[in-house]
Amino acid sequence: MDFEEIVVRTERLDFPALAAGDGPVVVCWHGFPDHPATWEPLAERLVAAGRRVVAPYLRGFHPDTADELPYGGSLTFAADAAAVARALDPDGVDMIGHDIGAGAVGRVAAAWPETLRRGVTMAVPPPATLTAALHDPAQQKRLFYLWMFTVEGIAETVLQLDRRLIDYLWATWSPGLTMSPEHRERIHRMYGDERFIANSLEIYRANFDPSRHDPALVDFGGRSEGAAGKPLLVMAGADDGCIAVEHFEQANRGLAPGSDVAVLRNAGHFLHLEQPDEVAKRVLRWFDA
Repeated sequence: MDFEEIVVRTERLDFPALAAGDGPVVVCWHGFPDHPATWEPLAERLVAAGRRVVAPYLRGFHPDTADELPYGGSLTFAADAAAVARALDPDGVDMIGHDIGAGAVGRVAAAWPETLRRGVTMAVPPPATLTAALHDPAQQKRLFYLWMFTVEGIAETVLQLDRRLIDYLWATWSPGLTMSPEHRERIHRMYGDERFIANSLEIYRANFDPSRHDPALVDFGGRSEGAAGKPLLVMAGADDGCIAVEHFEQANRGLAPGSDVAVLRNAGHFLHLEQPDEVAKRVLRWFDA
């Protein structure tokens, strides 16, 4: 399908985005190492069902916003998602988030629930559950890249050298997925740009460095890490090589009543690319409930 590139103007930033379709808006937030065009197969199905899909570039991952990431903390992206929602519909929008985008949507549900109509998160459990997962040595091993990205100099060298690490993450996180050549080229181009490499590292380093958090958002921190204020559909792939499926088993602890957790068999981290028909079916059912 063909996306058009639009700009969503908000009080925080003007966000370049890919968009298609007409009807009630679904905002789709991508993660790392990915690109908003990752939503194309799912968007095709949502558009066919009468939805308008808007897939913004995360702050710092488009040439027009490459210099607009002064703070890489997770609340930055959640506040961005809430701002985009307000700009598109003051009554709230449906949202889907994958990976970093999942964290953003989950935190919107907790800290800015009025901007969210119905929300779906993919491949990352709610913040409270994810924190517990980090105590698992096997999970720590899966997240080797996260620790490596905190080491200044080494991380830059590895990512700037070539895209082999990016290819490795895709291959191990979704072992059953064959990425299209077109999407692989997009990913290589994005994560071969030194500006986007630096912004990726800023995000991961902010996980362990509060000085990289936006002080203007400090009052939202407690709420954002607590239980979501609105029900969420949390989706995971049974074969995810990034975050093991068992860490989604207790996901309801960080969710509002009425939430649901769905694990898809024969899918990995990029489940929206591996099983777009099944994901679309579940997402549309959730939005229409």
